[in-house]
Amino acid sequence: MSKGPDRSAGLAALADPTRRRVLDLLSQRGPLTASALSEHVAISRQGVSKHLASLEGAGLVTRKGDGRAVLFSIDRTALADTSAWLSNTTSRWNARLDRLEQFLEG
Repeated sequence: MSKGPDRSAGLAALADPTRRRVLDLLSQRGPLTASALSEHVAISRQGVSKHLASLEGAGLVTRKGDGRAVLFSIDRTALADTSAWLSNTTSRWNARLDRLEQFLEG
C-alpha cells in the first residue's frame, strides 16, 4: 500500500520562492526541461536541477525521459492534496480565531 506524498516535505519545498516559481512555470507552460526552466529564473540550470530534485523528493513534480531530454511536470494529485490540507487547516484556524474574537468581545 502506497502512503502517498510526504506532506511535510511538500510544505518545506513550497517554502522556497524559487521552487514556487518553478511550479508556477510548470503550471503555466506544461512539462519543461531544467534548461528551459532556467531561462525564466535567476539561477543556473544546475541550481534549477537542485530545486527540481527537492520538488520531486516531496512528490510535487515528476520526471519523464523524452529522448535525451528529461521533462518535469507537476504532480497535480500531490499538489491538490497539499492544497486541500492547507485549506482545511486555514478553515480550522479561522474558526478558532472567530471564537476567540467572540469571547474577547464578550
